[in-house]
Amino acid sequence: MSYKLLSIDLQDKALQHRHYCLSFSNAYLKHKDHIIENGIGKNWVEIIQDGKKLNLDEKDFQKAGRHDLIYGDSTTEDNSYDTEITQDVFLFYDCYGLNYAHFFFDLFSKILYYEELLKTNPNLTLGIPEDFYSETGNSVFIKEWLSIYNKDLNIKVFKKNKRYKIKNLIFPNMHYGFPEPFGDGLILDKIIKIAQNIPPLETTTPGCYISRQDTIKRGWYHKRELVNELELIQQIKTKLGYDVIELMDLSMYEKIQIFKSYKNIIQQSSASAIGIIFSTKKNNNIILSHPKMESWFNSKLQNFSSKSGAPLYTLNGGGECIGELDSNLEDKNNLPWELHDIDGIIEVLTSLESH
Repeated sequence: MSYKLLSIDLQDKALQHRHYCLSFSNAYLKHKDHIIENGIGKNWVEIIQDGKKLNLDEKDFQKAGRHDLIYGDSTTEDNSYDTEITQDVFLFYDCYGLNYAHFFFDLFSKILYYEELLKTNPNLTLGIPEDFYSETGNSVFIKEWLSIYNKDLNIKVFKKNKRYKIKNLIFPNMHYGFPEPFGDGLILDKIIKIAQNIPPLETTTPGCYISRQDTIKRGWYHKRELVNELELIQQIKTKLGYDVIELMDLSMYEKIQIFKSYKNIIQQSSASAIGIIFSTKKNNNIILSHPKMESWFNSKLQNFSSKSGAPLYTLNGGGECIGELDSNLEDKNNLPWELHDIDGIIEVLTSLESH
């Protein structure tokens, strides 16, 4: 083997076979244009060490703890580079990391390894591909969240299409992959602790509805829209008097505040439901469940609720999927849907006011 195995000793021993990093000397790294494979962006980063390409995006290998499969089949003798980095670099990357929900679990959970390594290597640099550390666009939340976590992070941003020679590159194995049924306890605790430092807002209404119209305006890829959402929004405004909020137009700081501020927070099954982790026992989270997601997503949300202390109500069976799955999409949850009885749902929501 041409790498060193760095075992990571975490308090939570769930999925302990995954708790390690790999250290590579004289590695060549290039941040490239990604490809789409089975609906997932891959090959954002290419690393060559000892003339061999590393398998960075093989999630199944990482889940199984198979670091012996880190080297791929392709080889190269190209030792050219644009910049040389002599300090130790911890690669903060996961091919799922630009997805809002997967970021907190598949990518940010690796910060647990980084913190452990800092104890013996306090100058360790956090290396991030440029596409994962943007000040604009749909993934700006990553940079904003890292700033909330620690504004003094020692960060090196890998620019697109520049090749770096790194004296010592540390590649962390995955810690937890959303939505696995267990193994996320430590990262949930970490996220909750970070969010606790942000104060709530003063609100003039008791509740809000998290609209998904912002994703529709942007032509978002998942196609899981609620086709009669505008009718639902109108009734929520007129009969409940709630605020309607589009989260994609808010900063990460503001997103956290929303989930800590309103007494009642209504939303659909979506990545924004991660906000339950930011809520407290004073915030009721109410989920209008997408039919294809009731059986698995709600159990994860209940886990978030138990950790944060925020009450959770899931309204199941209130709608049905319509249309056919886009043949270009792999995720079988990505079907449009509609609510059967919006008047009845408003009655249920009204009854929750007394809770």
